[in-house]
Amino acid sequence: MVSELRSYAAALTGTGADTPIIQPPIHTPSMAIPQKNSSSRTHRNLSAEELENPLRLGINESPSAVLVGLPLAGSSNYGTWNISMRIALEVKNKWSLVDGSLTPPNRDQHQHVAWRRCNLLVCSWLFQSVQPSIAQSVMHLDNAKDVWEDLRRKLAQRDAQRISMLK
Repeated sequence: MVSELRSYAAALTGTGADTPIIQPPIHTPSMAIPQKNSSSRTHRNLSAEELENPLRLGINESPSAVLVGLPLAGSSNYGTWNISMRIALEVKNKWSLVDGSLTPPNRDQHQHVAWRRCNLLVCSWLFQSVQPSIAQSVMHLDNAKDVWEDLRRKLAQRDAQRISMLK
């Protein structure tokens, strides 16, 4: 992007009676200064491999984002929440952090920091998508897979018991 710097000067002239007359500003164009474009770094072509990397974070991935419309309220809506959340995580290419197919690298491996950042991002999405009382029960877990499994263990079994009782 190119932006022009413009300078303006106002001219004051007097009539001799201590009443200044203000004339319109004088426009003096100066040389154009290129603006630093933050997206110039992202103009490079990303390979399919880079785009499919679950550890890649996009500019729209915020820890405060709510990925599903209805928060998890308990066993009564666990089934629909589970499906909605799984779809949202798959769309964001982060499901592999939850299902365990992307194992955490060792702390000495160069990808550990990226994995940790993405894992915490997914944890925050999970915390944002459940009611506060449920979030409090899983906040102590710092692995997205563990949070997901804990919610499943606590809430999915009740759905199965409820269905069998209704039958």
